[in-house]
Amino acid sequence: MPAKKQQEEQKEEKKLTVEESLSRLEEILQQLEAPETGLQDAMKLYEEGVGLLGEAQKTLEGVEQQLKILAPEEN
Repeated sequence: MPAKKQQEEQKEEKKLTVEESLSRLEEILQQLEAPETGLQDAMKLYEEGVGLLGEAQKTLEGVEQQLKILAPEEN
């Protein structure tokens, strides 16, 4: 199996919680703000951050839908 495909599968297996994603996003932000971070590394970090943000948003939207079902009178 190609290394890239294997890495993608490992990423899919390791789903982070929203809290873990936010923590990692804070780490990424600190690395992006560091003057020693090169352009290539910054692009990789940015890409990772966008992915984490998207996954966290999906999770939160799912929770919101569940809450609407459980407490419809609140909406």
